[in-house]
Amino acid sequence: MRQRVSLKIGKTLLVDGPATVQVASGMVNVMGAVFSEGSWTKVRGFRRTPFYAEHSEASLIVEGAKYRVVEGSTIPGSWVEAAEKTGADDKGVIAVVGEADSGKTSLATFLVNYYLNFQVEVGVVDADPGQNDLGIPGTVSAGVVNKGLSDLCHVKPEVIEFIGLTAPESEVEELKQAVATAIRRLRSRGVEKIVLNTDGWVDSRGLDFKAELISIVKPSFVLSLLEGEKAMVFSRVVDPSTRMLKVDKSPYVKRRTRMHRRMLRMLNYRRHFARSRLVRRVMRETGFLNHPFINGEPVPTPEELKGLGFNALETRRYMNTLYVKTKGETEEPVTLDVDGKRVIILGEGWEKGLLVGLGREGRIIGIGIIDSLSGDEIIVKTPLTAWFDTVKLGEIKLDAAFNEKNFYWKPLRQRD
Repeated sequence: MRQRVSLKIGKTLLVDGPATVQVASGMVNVMGAVFSEGSWTKVRGFRRTPFYAEHSEASLIVEGAKYRVVEGSTIPGSWVEAAEKTGADDKGVIAVVGEADSGKTSLATFLVNYYLNFQVEVGVVDADPGQNDLGIPGTVSAGVVNKGLSDLCHVKPEVIEFIGLTAPESEVEELKQAVATAIRRLRSRGVEKIVLNTDGWVDSRGLDFKAELISIVKPSFVLSLLEGEKAMVFSRVVDPSTRMLKVDKSPYVKRRTRMHRRMLRMLNYRRHFARSRLVRRVMRETGFLNHPFINGEPVPTPEELKGLGFNALETRRYMNTLYVKTKGETEEPVTLDVDGKRVIILGEGWEKGLLVGLGREGRIIGIGIIDSLSGDEIIVKTPLTAWFDTVKLGEIKLDAAFNEKNFYWKPLRQRD
């Protein structure tokens, strides 16, 4: 559906994706960035973008099914006040904290656009491995912005730290270090002002994690969208020296269900792997950071497993756990306790479809999906064109349509 919408000064057009919006005349403010006549932007599915006629009337061409016009700006005044206060210094990390669907990404986008009024470039770190806007799910991603934007997905990730899981609570220590590394790498290339967008995990353990992350990152300010009891708990667990500003939620934030978030991840995978190719690497020339068979020590198969009906092909010990590859495929890993030993049963070809980080010289430089792995070579589907010599396994499996499934091949105690 294609419609022309006229906006008078002081009106905002709210567009739900998927949609495309073009400015036919005048200019509009989009999350703090000015879009003038002739410019256009895409609104992703399950997202909502505001187009505010701040200083002039505007005419917009909307290709999409759902939109409406509301009075005034949808940007809360507290966001503007916080941006002014935190933008006074041209250095430092500004962290955004809040629960899911509280407007964290919108606030982060607004801050980036505001700081660009005074900075040549602004760094942004997306620390949410579940709903990552810059990169792909399962990662902490970071990039640099030098012009106004309507959505963080338009930022090209320059830094990728591969976690391999979408649930932040599954790898808290690795996640904290990944965020710290991403910030450090942005600073090493001369970026001084950085916006850190955190995940939406805000139960008591999640708030403790945020407090620990803040103690590591040491941001100049923390902008909190938390409300009620969560806000009180967070204020108690965070370092008292932290400069924290309370900001309001926008009443126009689009709510998403768990299914919507899953669909967003699927669309993200499809976008990332749209121009992929199959890349072959010789096994003896490829290092695996965490492969339980290639890096494991061959050991005898426990006799107790034979009595349970498992047809073991190979057993190896890796990180104090026995991994047993059995004949035939298994839907998912089976964890057993055999004579006091932790045993994980994996079927043949268990690696196929696993999301992996691809690295070189100690850094992850791209993401891939294992197509096959034999004794001689590994075949990976990836858009990465640069050479890689390192593979890090994740615990996300994707089918041909990019539907995901968590595939926990590591023991729970390793992830806690």
